[in-house]
Amino acid sequence: MSEPFIRYSVDADGIAWLLWNRPAEKNALLPEMTDDACRRLDEAAADEKVRCLVLSGEGEAFSAGADLKRLAEPGRVGRNALEGHARGQHGTAGVRKVLGFPKPTIAAVHGPAAGMACAWALACDIVVAAPDARFHFSFLRVGFVTDCGTSWLLVRRVGIGQAKKIVLTSDPVSGADAVRIGLADELAEASSDLQRAGEIARRIGERAPLAVREARRILEFARTSSFDEAAELEGWVQGALGETEDHKEALRAFSEKRPPRFQGR
Repeated sequence: MSEPFIRYSVDADGIAWLLWNRPAEKNALLPEMTDDACRRLDEAAADEKVRCLVLSGEGEAFSAGADLKRLAEPGRVGRNALEGHARGQHGTAGVRKVLGFPKPTIAAVHGPAAGMACAWALACDIVVAAPDARFHFSFLRVGFVTDCGTSWLLVRRVGIGQAKKIVLTSDPVSGADAVRIGLADELAEASSDLQRAGEIARRIGERAPLAVREARRILEFARTSSFDEAAELEGWVQGALGETEDHKEALRAFSEKRPPRFQGR
């Protein structure tokens, strides 16, 4: 399968690396890139060796967002609302695939992350930003509104006030400001966002895979539930995990003063 604009690999630590690969175009996104990324996400989800996934871009940019040059081509400008809706839903399907990915996801953002590319980044569990990162929610500059679920993801991370300020002014958000307001989770050193994302991914990969999966599910549930509902789910999941081989292995490793060898069972 030829995917010239996507680079995908799985390393020895079980980290899947999914990188946009149009560096000469600042990784501007094409519809086929969404299709290719979705196929790779499915592959990584089914691969038992994969413990964590890192999403980023080759070269000096995370992604400049949708390729506006393509949008301006004859036959594309002025397309009817139904066609525009279908185009938006196609992009949304990719972001939804990241949200539903069954393993931890980390976005490593450097340079510009613009438009729909912001949705891909914010759909990840953890966002690591380089000092030169710039998040551009500049939809209004081209007469558009947020798309691909960006509104939901942005409000969820920074709150309604900051979300309105960011979208309505269309001013870029620096890496440092992104961390300050909760748009990103960590500011990496210059040119080291990918390296730092890999370090975090490896730390996550050392944990029991079943417990990692359930911990993510519980935290998402807790965000919109009551204390009693969250505690009840924790109790049931904890009881089930107590019967797993990984939990038994953790207890043996603790007694034997060695690192555990988790198998995801």
